[in-house]
Amino acid sequence: MISHLSSQLRNPKEIELLRLLWPIGSEAVLAEIFERTSIRSADFPILVESLQRCGFIFNRTEKTISIAQEPELLIPEAILAGLRTTTIGRDVLVFRETSSTNDRIRQAGLSGAAEGLVIFAESQTSGRGSYGRKWLSAPRSGLWFSILLRTQILPNRWPILVQMAAMAGADAVEKLVNQPVRIKLPNDLILGGGKLAGFLLETSNSWDFQILGIGINVRSAPEIAGYPTSAVEQFSRRAVSRAALAIDFLAHFEEWYLQTPLEEVSLAFERRVWLDT
Repeated sequence: MISHLSSQLRNPKEIELLRLLWPIGSEAVLAEIFERTSIRSADFPILVESLQRCGFIFNRTEKTISIAQEPELLIPEAILAGLRTTTIGRDVLVFRETSSTNDRIRQAGLSGAAEGLVIFAESQTSGRGSYGRKWLSAPRSGLWFSILLRTQILPNRWPILVQMAAMAGADAVEKLVNQPVRIKLPNDLILGGGKLAGFLLETSNSWDFQILGIGINVRSAPEIAGYPTSAVEQFSRRAVSRAALAIDFLAHFEEWYLQTPLEEVSLAFERRVWLDT
């Protein structure tokens, strides 16, 4: 079961340590770590070694530690460490490869998983976009993930969930690029005239949950005949941390989802709509 897989991968003390060191460049004093957290000095070398095996590189002195470099692969503990949300991202899973993150969320939803579970995949073999189109999701080139929702919004308003996701994506990406991110109806983000991201909402009358799928081109974008595409790093001022972008997206999505009146969501969405003239 997915919940069992989650518990196998999760180490609360690793998350606690990474939270003290996030974002990259933040320095923590070892004595304060041992005094103020559940991490003991005897545990510390084991935690550091485990995180190093995941791909983290640390700067260490006798008294301090900081992250010098994060892994290229997405690490659930790193995303959880950076989140301050209450619901969205209550648990995070990362699969190296799967058919589709929407498929995984559907399995979790049918098994009774709580709202806010987020599942990422480094690669999808059967990723899908709107109208049944295949979504190309090459390894490590973007963010491919899905969120489990159990919304209280009435079914006739469920399309606004896609609007919330589009706004969250635009908010997060605009912090990294020097031009506006626009929305092309019904569910694409546009950057530099090319498709940057897409969103897919899947529901069923037999489910008591909703699946929100997200795909964002980060490192590179697939070439699609007759359809311009773009990626965040084509327009960013520096290398993009996929983990940091994921964290920022989830934080913004929770704000739109849990804290913003629906009328405000719709108005903000309309202001970002891209008119192809």
